[in-house]
Amino acid sequence: MKPLPAIAAATIAVALLLVPLSAAAAGTITFTSPASGASYKGTVAYTISGTISPVPSQADNVGIVVKNPSGQTVDLGNVAVTSGSFSYSTVTGNAANPASWPSGTYTITAQDSYGATGTASFAYTATSSATYNVTRALVDIEGNLTQIKAELTAAAASEATEQNDMKGNFTAINTALAGLTSQLTTVSNSLTTLSGTLNTDYTSLNSQLTSMATSINNLSSQVTAATNAANAANTAATNANNAVSSTQTYVLVVAVLAAITLVLELAILVRKLS
Repeated sequence: MKPLPAIAAATIAVALLLVPLSAAAAGTITFTSPASGASYKGTVAYTISGTISPVPSQADNVGIVVKNPSGQTVDLGNVAVTSGSFSYSTVTGNAANPASWPSGTYTITAQDSYGATGTASFAYTATSSATYNVTRALVDIEGNLTQIKAELTAAAASEATEQNDMKGNFTAINTALAGLTSQLTTVSNSLTTLSGTLNTDYTSLNSQLTSMATSINNLSSQVTAATNAANAANTAATNANNAVSSTQTYVLVVAVLAAITLVLELAILVRKLS
């Protein structure tokens, strides 16, 4: 079994245990390698590959588990699906723990991210020959490098997607800020115009109020003058009335005196005549 980083093993386990993410019915995995009836001996490189039907319409990965005749997991793999196909390169045997690879039938189970599953098997014959150790080590190194390359490629693609998303967000924010700045400028211009209009209206109203105050003062002066003239006329009328009354009294007294004088003269004349 090719050594895998802990994160890769965890990813494979999650891929195999998660509930299918797709609402569609689970598909089927058909193995193209190892071929039916395949048999391996000792440490030898081989490929686990196959196809998924129906072909996934979204990004997909396949988790691969290889178990020995006792049901012990001896190999794990997690590979991307391309156009409905996947391929995982690995080796048989385990020089560090030969007991985990006894002779017998080995079972391969594969499951993709959406629940498609498939199984295959191959026969394995254990050998204690040390001549395969170098080959196995080289194959392990190659497999690890391939795995690391795939993980780095996936990480780079994810980072590029995040950068594009961030760039799009920054563009949207910049556009929104530009629109807000334009609106604030319009509001500022409107306030400036309104301030000028209010100032002009205030000046005009103040001038009108001043003119009205002047007119009221003038009218008050005219009313005062008219009142004074009326009072003077009333005084003159009173004086004239008093003068008329005095004249009438004098005339009456003179008339009475004249009448008395006339009576006396008549009396004297009558006396003389008698």
